[in-house]
Amino acid sequence: MEIKINSLEVVFYFCVWIVSNLYSLHLLFETQTDILNNNNELTYSLSDMSSGWRILSRPKDISDVEWSSWKYFIQSSWHYLVFQFFVSEILRRTKLTILKYWYIMSSVIFIVFHMGFKQLFVISAQPIIFGTIISCGGNKISIWLTGILLLVSYNSLKYKYFFWYFLDRKELQDEEVYLILFTIAWIELRCISFCIDYVDKKEKHRTPNSVNHNYPTVVETTVDMFSYILYLPLLYIGPMILYQDFEKSFSRPKEKFTLRLKIFIWDMFLFLIYTFLLDFAFHYIYFLAMQNDMEAIRKLPTIALCGGGLWMGLEFHMKYVISYGTTAAFARLDNINAPPTPRCIARVHVYSQMWRYFDVGLYRFLVKYIYKPSFNTLSKYFVFSESTNKLIASFATFVFIFMWHGTVWNIFVWSVLNFFGITLEHIGKGISGGVMYKWFKTNVLKTDEMETRFIALLCTPLLALSAVSNFYLFGGTKIGDLFFECVLNPSLWNSLQVSVALYSCCQVSMALKDVGSRTDRRKTDVTSTS
Repeated sequence: MEIKINSLEVVFYFCVWIVSNLYSLHLLFETQTDILNNNNELTYSLSDMSSGWRILSRPKDISDVEWSSWKYFIQSSWHYLVFQFFVSEILRRTKLTILKYWYIMSSVIFIVFHMGFKQLFVISAQPIIFGTIISCGGNKISIWLTGILLLVSYNSLKYKYFFWYFLDRKELQDEEVYLILFTIAWIELRCISFCIDYVDKKEKHRTPNSVNHNYPTVVETTVDMFSYILYLPLLYIGPMILYQDFEKSFSRPKEKFTLRLKIFIWDMFLFLIYTFLLDFAFHYIYFLAMQNDMEAIRKLPTIALCGGGLWMGLEFHMKYVISYGTTAAFARLDNINAPPTPRCIARVHVYSQMWRYFDVGLYRFLVKYIYKPSFNTLSKYFVFSESTNKLIASFATFVFIFMWHGTVWNIFVWSVLNFFGITLEHIGKGISGGVMYKWFKTNVLKTDEMETRFIALLCTPLLALSAVSNFYLFGGTKIGDLFFECVLNPSLWNSLQVSVALYSCCQVSMALKDVGSRTDRRKTDVTSTS
């Protein structure tokens, strides 16, 4: 809803929220330093600590494998990505019809020379399987059954370290193996996007009496599929771009070369600064590395532990702003309308906004291929209410989210809590449209200002639940359980501090609801799953 309180009150909430964040991070740093200084053996026993920058003379937290894998990828490939772009730009101006062939060839060259033939086999396996299905006349059901089967197989093999042994780990750095694992998950989404769009297009143009449907040939379909799925800038890290958006890049008017290049250089400059700041912060905050010793984490006071949760969220956000932002910047150079970078999680207070604005590409995929089809199917064949259909469609979406992110306990808890939060939001929206709430607003709240404060108050516990659920994703089961213990056994003073801070966050979030991220050049045009 639009914020109705006066600007001075908004500034007050903003200051409270910022001060609360800074205080919790400061307390985390102080207590973490005391714990490590009083237990020198702990510093050396933490396997995710290494020597940092010489100028700082401090150890560095290196526990985030996604972060180290992204840095490895961009450091080893940026020059090749620049080369690919300039060749692509020449072909786009002179011979657009062979641009897709160049995308395929350049990706294959990179994979073979930088990774090896085994990696090429792993990366190509899913497109070949899905391509075979649609070439044999497969429908959406066969596509989804294949996708689910591949997800189950992938998760089973991943947790048994199959890929580490198959890829001959001795000849690879750890980051290379992790990149392959990330890539397999992203490729599945792109395969599903292409195949379902292909089936939709085929069904749309089918006529009962037509003999010649003017379908693309097998070669054309294969080129379309592999150029999209193997597109190098987005191959390993993401973000997710729907096939329709990729295909539009070949026909939509392109911005001037100099303008695209200026935007790209400015983006790269900012992301380089962000990378420096994040690596700098890893020299001072060791909350991620300390999770190897839960007894050390348990020594942190509650507010410092909240600072640790905040740090996990901020680090997660910055990591994806940089990684998604960098690869998306290369995609925009190629005239592809890439999704905007994630909004800061420190200004999002409800589940639906987190899903809609953090990973926009994944959100668009979920809405287009799972939520909307599920809702439409339920509406067509069943007599449930619209609200029930929405909740069932949301449930189907979160089942896929659980399977795609990994079928382990902490991901299961995170998915369940997210679905529960979305359900609470949906119930709240239903109540707000009812007669009783309108009476309550007119006779009790009376003003829009009071309604805004009331809604922020109701959202405060939901924000706390959202934070704890995300801690299961960020830190795993033990960390998530520890935060749940704090929620279930709070002290009055700590509860008051945290509640005031979260209430202020809700007010700030509502005030900034319509303010997009820096790269959000257009509104997200999808419907909320809630």
